[in-house]
Amino acid sequence: MDKATASKLIEANLMNIYGWSFSRMYDKTEAEDLAQDIIYNVLKSVDRLENDDAFYGFLWKIAENIFKAKIRKKTREAAVLQEDDMGIYWPTPEEKYINEEEIQCLRRELSLLAGQYREVTVRYYIRGKSCSEISAELDISVDMVKYYLFKTRKILKEGIGMNREFGEMSYNPKIFRMDFWGNGDNSVYWELFKRKLPGNILLAAADKPLTLTELSLELGVATAYLEDEVDILEEHDILKKIGDKYQTNIIIFTNEYEKKVLEKCRPVYEMSAQLFSRVLGDKLPELKMFRPYRAECADNSYRWIFANLALVLAACRFDKKRFDVLGEYPPLSNGSCGFIYGYDNEYENLCFNGIYRHYGHERENAWISVINYCLFEDCQSWKPHGYKTVEAMLDAVNGKEANEENDELLRMIEEGFIFSDKGTLSPNFPVFSRSEMEKAELLLEPLINVAYDCMAVVCDIAAEMLKNTVPKIHRERCEQLACIRFQNDAMAHIMNALVEQGQLIMPEGKANLCMFGVKTDSAEREVPSC
Repeated sequence: MDKATASKLIEANLMNIYGWSFSRMYDKTEAEDLAQDIIYNVLKSVDRLENDDAFYGFLWKIAENIFKAKIRKKTREAAVLQEDDMGIYWPTPEEKYINEEEIQCLRRELSLLAGQYREVTVRYYIRGKSCSEISAELDISVDMVKYYLFKTRKILKEGIGMNREFGEMSYNPKIFRMDFWGNGDNSVYWELFKRKLPGNILLAAADKPLTLTELSLELGVATAYLEDEVDILEEHDILKKIGDKYQTNIIIFTNEYEKKVLEKCRPVYEMSAQLFSRVLGDKLPELKMFRPYRAECADNSYRWIFANLALVLAACRFDKKRFDVLGEYPPLSNGSCGFIYGYDNEYENLCFNGIYRHYGHERENAWISVINYCLFEDCQSWKPHGYKTVEAMLDAVNGKEANEENDELLRMIEEGFIFSDKGTLSPNFPVFSRSEMEKAELLLEPLINVAYDCMAVVCDIAAEMLKNTVPKIHRERCEQLACIRFQNDAMAHIMNALVEQGQLIMPEGKANLCMFGVKTDSAEREVPSC
């Protein structure tokens, strides 16, 4: 490193250097002298520094050495000994400082020891137990106890001599947000990531495998507390052990990657939206023959209904094609099937507040679809609170009497998703019969094809880019995860473009824009998939 660069870095850190000096000398004049000596020695030897990134470690190492040298110099000053002092050992300030420093280093190294090494060491040196007692307590042989003690002494000796530094995540934890796509209960995974530590373990070990000690240093958490978290993540197959190291076993979509995909796919979205808009306009007269609402509705409402329906049907076809080519969802640790994946941001690039396609139950001869686009979160925000919410919606689709025992029914009525007329329920959203749905699908075929082709192109681009981003252990999942993550983005970006082009007009108040119900014959019940 050249002196000009070093001078700029020192100038930017003058207050830090002085503050560090004052915290050790407790005297303004001596602190200033120490700070000046540190700066002088850094500038004198900085040309030997080959890696500029190592400057701060270089600076503080020199600072430590200069400080110790000052202490040594002070202890050389002549001292008059009284007769009563003879035979008494008085530790020098340097010895006190070094002794305290060594104790801190020893504590640091003990905190980094893995389970069995730490257990044996603490029992032997701190609790004063014999090798045979430790052997009985830990159910291992005496020879193994001796091996752990021998190995620990070597580890501690090497570690104390090392200049270890905690990673940035020890004081500045990163954002990790989980997502799930699949079938079955996923509450155990959402519960797991309510805390910062599990997510930051995954972020730390995302790019390369790390030992428990390396994780401990990066996160600033002693291994004694880290082990339980690591075991839980490994138990759920979210973290994978490779030898003595751990690596994140799920794909994490980074903010940088998602933005690059969007930039690459923007022309595809724009071209698809233009074609979609033109076809939707051509088909509108035929689509108005349907009467999915109880009353007449404006052209804008028809556009919203059938644009959304075409996109949902395209996504369903794309799902089926993906299953045919890539196979079913893999089993998860809790017995459900699907994928767990994550983000290193607050879902900043997602276009949805919830996707509920074919949401129903095999006992009912109806199902609903609700797509909560971020585009209109102030207009429509349907949130299910368990199956009771869905049951209330299905009762409305079927025109049933109100079930007073369903405590979700009142909420659905108050939020404007359901009407109740003298105890008889009806939906405040379009409903199709099975035969109407089949006719609509035939009529929407050109629109479905436009959206489907857009999804295929976007997912291919996203998968290829993902393969160049994630570690090798995730490469085989890239195609399927890219489809899951980005096929729905095509829906959202087409919808956004239609609004921008004026083909769809946003309502001023609340409106159920992208939800519909389907009645099916009891003999032809569909098995719903969320």
